[in-house]
Amino acid sequence: MANISKPKSLSELLAEQLPKDVPFTFYHYSTPPTKSSALFSAPPNAKSERTYCESHFLAASIKDFTASRLPEELLILAIEVLIYTTRNLTTIFVSKADSTGYLSELRLPRAQSGSPLKVICGTFVSWLARERHREGKKLVISLFARAQDQYLFPASIDNKNKHVLDDRGLVKWWCKVLDPIIWQYKAEDERKPFAERLASDTACNGSPASSKATAKGYLVIPGFETYDTLRYIPPPTVANAPRRWAATHPLREIAPHPNAPPRCLVPHFPDDPKARFLDELDEELPDRGTDAMVADGGTPSRSSGIWKSVKTLDQFWEFMAFRQECSSGRIVGFIWVVITPPEPAIAEEDEEEPSQQSISQSFARIESQESASSPRKRTNTKRRRNKLEYGPIPLKVPRIKQTSSELSTASNTSNSSASKNIPERSPYYVWPVDSRGSICFSTKDYDRAHEVLIQQNFASRASTAIATKRWREELAVLGGNSGWGWKVTGKREYTDKSTGSAVNSVTPVTVMGVRKKRKPDATTPAPPAESVQALDSGLVRKKAKIEPASVEQPAVNGVNTLATGLVRKKPKAA
Repeated sequence: MANISKPKSLSELLAEQLPKDVPFTFYHYSTPPTKSSALFSAPPNAKSERTYCESHFLAASIKDFTASRLPEELLILAIEVLIYTTRNLTTIFVSKADSTGYLSELRLPRAQSGSPLKVICGTFVSWLARERHREGKKLVISLFARAQDQYLFPASIDNKNKHVLDDRGLVKWWCKVLDPIIWQYKAEDERKPFAERLASDTACNGSPASSKATAKGYLVIPGFETYDTLRYIPPPTVANAPRRWAATHPLREIAPHPNAPPRCLVPHFPDDPKARFLDELDEELPDRGTDAMVADGGTPSRSSGIWKSVKTLDQFWEFMAFRQECSSGRIVGFIWVVITPPEPAIAEEDEEEPSQQSISQSFARIESQESASSPRKRTNTKRRRNKLEYGPIPLKVPRIKQTSSELSTASNTSNSSASKNIPERSPYYVWPVDSRGSICFSTKDYDRAHEVLIQQNFASRASTAIATKRWREELAVLGGNSGWGWKVTGKREYTDKSTGSAVNSVTPVTVMGVRKKRKPDATTPAPPAESVQALDSGLVRKKAKIEPASVEQPAVNGVNTLATGLVRKKPKAA
């Protein structure tokens, strides 16, 4: 039997990409998948998708060995990722990422001073995408790049060594972070005619033509044309390779109901400019404020779900360019990476979710009945509702709740009883043991851990050392795991492109002084032209040769004869 190679862990993947012999410490905590509001709003008279959310938080720190006292630990990076899963889609949303600027304490060479931050973010997102990938299900990595001084580390902007990217640099940086993930998968084939696709399917005896998943990147900058947006996309890593990015959005491809109104095609992420615009547009619906519309992903029941001002998805992005987040002199980039599995030979049918045909028919029926609704039908509905309200009261068995002591005990242990009762696999998510955090918090304790971090001070090096220690210890008590951090030592050797030799990132680089030609002083008079010897560029100054003195031969018949090669000069006047 052939040995199946085990996938590499997160620590092994980080060690392969981090600079050689540089130690890092990582802290990872997460939550189990719990029910949450749907990302996509359901069409009229349809049921919202059952959605689960799982939160992950990864922080990286270093040891400062330059201090006179004992080496102190300093946080350098933190990233928060939310994973939303439904029956047919997995969405990895990068919520926040921030740095403190104290990576400069390592004194890395300039060429790789920013590479550890990029490597950590890209490796963590790629590892989560691999661990949460479900066979036959589409996976999406989504984020929006908006420049801000600080996201997770309060007062870190006061550190003069913190390099804050501007809006344009941040969009390019995130595209470079996610670009290696795209190249791990196969490129999407061009759309072929129906006859060619049918012939290829027949030749494969009903099996899918492609047996590997494909990946493609998408970038939208509101207010930018296509050629302007493509400037922010990294070039292909392989020569003459096709472009793996597109200056558009994949919302119709990832939405559960592509034929639904535009409000059902835009996901509703937390603290997202698109989500705030969606909430404002929902005020135009006639059934706003009802119980069905108050919750995120609400479903309209008395209207078709179409806004009055925005009718199409293209108009939505046009209006986004005039929003405050996108028109205040800075740009905002919306980035997606869509990983599409190979199409199965027989499509699966979801019994719980309505089909696209039924959604379209229901949507058309609501539009036709919206203008003319009979009062008789309303009266019958009211009578049936009164009968239900005044009917016999059904008996219900009371539910026994846990005591407060049991809840506190469960929240203070990394492997609580609530986590044990959650299955690792379900039709809506996968939750492997190897990809969980060192501490598995409940949703309430996860929010408390976030509050502990944002209450610290990262303005100076001394305050950052105190804040790092306090944050680490308080979360250890909250999670019941004192040794929840793990260390990683880098193994990658970086090569200097100019010299071609390996660069050791631990040893500081010393630049030797170059001896330059002394410039003439303006106050010193220039030497006479006769004493100046002009040399051509690139020649080496040599010692001046001494010409032999002119020796006059004895006069022959009264005539003075000069030596061979000498030129007779005109005698000077007395």
